[in-house]
Amino acid sequence: MYRILFDTNVLLDAVCPGRPEQREVHRLLARCNGDGDMGIACGLSLKDVYYVMCRRFDEPTARKAVGWLTDLLVIGPVGAEECIAALSSNEPDYEDGLVRACAELNDVDFIISRDSAAFAGSPVRSLSAGEYLGSVVQQDEERMGYRWRSSRG
Repeated sequence: MYRILFDTNVLLDAVCPGRPEQREVHRLLARCNGDGDMGIACGLSLKDVYYVMCRRFDEPTARKAVGWLTDLLVIGPVGAEECIAALSSNEPDYEDGLVRACAELNDVDFIISRDSAAFAGSPVRSLSAGEYLGSVVQQDEERMGYRWRSSRG
């Protein structure tokens, strides 16, 4: 089981129709809802999802989207320690620094993001949802299939 943190852009992909990688993000969220991976979202990212959804749709739709995400994901804290870590990180964007700090301080294995430039200096590996499904999940499934076949003789 991996601990994966969803960046704001990926959370928006999940709840806004027509966004890039929406299908892949939904598959990944399904894995976090009973299939083994632990999905995490920063509280600040949920605030941003709410804001964008209110502007694009309306307040009840925004509230419903954030509620759906909070039902599926663990909320990663962003407090004083994360704020200070973000300031001292080499992320050029403070918000990315906060997401990175949340990931690093919560022992996250992967950050799922479409921003390929973000998190480059982090020890936590960053992948898109499609990359995660195509590499990490596929490798795990192959390894599990191998173990299952080899255990049967």
